[in-house]
Amino acid sequence: MIFAEQRSSTTQFELGEMFRKSDDQTRDYTRAAEWFLRSAKQGYRKAQYQIGLMYARGLGVKQDYIEAYAWLKVAASQGSAKAIQCLKRYAHYLPASKQDEARALSRAYYEQYVAPFAPTSG
Repeated sequence: MIFAEQRSSTTQFELGEMFRKSDDQTRDYTRAAEWFLRSAKQGYRKAQYQIGLMYARGLGVKQDYIEAYAWLKVAASQGSAKAIQCLKRYAHYLPASKQDEARALSRAYYEQYVAPFAPTSG
């Protein structure tokens, strides 16, 4: 696994997909979530979407709608149509009292995990 740790966000995402999509005996949502999170933190939109779903559904991680919203919003901000649809679907699970917290976390994730990887104009 050390090789994968040093690889691209795409490779890490694919490893997460392998753990997520394996047959029932070898499926490991916890390891899938770990690899999706590594990839998401490198700005990979598909991984941000998947880790958002995992938080929303409580697969491999503790169910947390604030985390789910934050990651789905980051993926949506990068053009993920699936993330936009999921934001609409899961929005009603997030109490109004927690919406500001979720938006703030989303902005922080964007600044930390997307902005550094965004191409610069010039």
